[in-house]
Amino acid sequence: MTFSEELIDLLKKELKILLALKESTFEKTDLIIENQVEKLEEMLKKEEELINTMAITEEKRIKLLDSWGVDTNTPLSELIKNIPEKKENLIDIGEKLSKSLEEIQSRNDINNQLINENLQWLDFNMNLLTNTQTPTTYGKEKKGKETKNNLFDRKV
Repeated sequence: MTFSEELIDLLKKELKILLALKESTFEKTDLIIENQVEKLEEMLKKEEELINTMAITEEKRIKLLDSWGVDTNTPLSELIKNIPEKKENLIDIGEKLSKSLEEIQSRNDINNQLINENLQWLDFNMNLLTNTQTPTTYGKEKKGKETKNNLFDRKV
């Protein structure tokens, strides 16, 4: 197998994993909106497995580059310039990888925003439910009187 064939094979595997991750990020958005925490946890476990698989594939790509005497930090665009055969395949895969990464990043930003908004909403509601008025230390009001404005009675 030639270098370009091995590289294309590994990049196709990485693209397949990225597409699965992209699909997962879109499903996570729905789960966050629908507040399905248990399913979201399952989805995160699946994502973790995909990320681990991607790391293994990336290690194989780095070993491939190293075994062929190519600097492991060489960007794909630079590799494409120096490989005479199958440039079209490499360019196509490179574009798809780049587009998928951008879409995943964009969707993850949206998911983070949704999660932060949900956390702020929960925090606001918790503050409303547990709001207690503390007595003032200084002032003209009578000492020892505390007004209770709680939704729940804390006595057990």
